[in-house]
Amino acid sequence: MPMYFLRYDDDLVGDMSNETLQEYVDNKSNYGRVPYKLKSGPSGWATPFITGHKYKMHWGMIGLDFTGM
Repeated sequence: MPMYFLRYDDDLVGDMSNETLQEYVDNKSNYGRVPYKLKSGPSGWATPFITGHKYKMHWGMIGLDFTGM
């Protein structure tokens, strides 16, 4: 199950109306995708992100969303 992420900075979505924001969130082409890899040994996999930005993230299509981790 991959992890999907969407850029969600205030300067990008802050001025959007609720309808426009929902269209932005629902558009799957706006998301980046990090493939899930099985854990091998005691270490896991790392994924780099640019700090100082906000992202909406979820895993697969189950709808788990986190505003902070």
